[in-house]
Amino acid sequence: MSSSRIKQKLKEVYSFRDFLINLTIIELKLRYRQSILGFLWTILNPLFYLLILALVFSRLIRFNIPSYTTFLFSGLVSWMMLQQTIIIGTASIVNNQHLIRKVYVPKMAFPLSNALARYIDHLALVVILLIFISFGHSTFSPALAFVPISVLLHFLFTFGAVLLLSVVHLRIRDIQQIAAIIFQALFYASPIIYPLEALPEKIRLLLKINPFYYFIQVFRYPVYYRSLPPLFDLAFACAITLITLIAGLWLFSRKEKEIVFHLS
Repeated sequence: MSSSRIKQKLKEVYSFRDFLINLTIIELKLRYRQSILGFLWTILNPLFYLLILALVFSRLIRFNIPSYTTFLFSGLVSWMMLQQTIIIGTASIVNNQHLIRKVYVPKMAFPLSNALARYIDHLALVVILLIFISFGHSTFSPALAFVPISVLLHFLFTFGAVLLLSVVHLRIRDIQQIAAIIFQALFYASPIIYPLEALPEKIRLLLKINPFYYFIQVFRYPVYYRSLPPLFDLAFACAITLITLIAGLWLFSRKEKEIVFHLS
């Protein structure tokens, strides 16, 4: 599949942008249908989780980290952008098979709308995080201007991963559950609730194999450390994003015509 073919597919998705917008709105409505608090659950669920973790690790286990709640919150927001988007987006094709069978639309619109809907939720969390840290600092840090770039990196990486896994999900319907288990294990292998510096050197090197480490660092540095992320971490996150996105676009474009034959 040539790069010109991928560009053609992206242009086709753009030509259906009105459909993409409507599909994203439907994704959001379905998520909060028959819910009393609706969109507020996007904020309340992670905040409740944050409070529990902050209580356990700042009071009981006692990680001696300045502004530990901010440290934890920044890592948790980054993790949720990765975890929720990828796990939910994996089933984006299968969950929309009734529509795919009836009308012709670019099938890439379904994983894309799914990812966009998740990031509308995540942006609310990012805003809450920025409001939260504004109460703890008297001066504005220019490094916060890097946050939108970090969020964009998260989005492009997760979109590429969703494209890959949504194709695999057509043949292996267990892949969504497998991904959820892997994420659950990687949560504790990522520097979300603890700083990497608190671990022995050998374990640090091992945990740096985890690609999610670099995305957490790229997001946490401007928010918590109030500085730009280390160049190596940023370069690695950009490289992983580019590879995953290109691989996802290539595989999805290559298998798009076969998708309808794998829907049951």
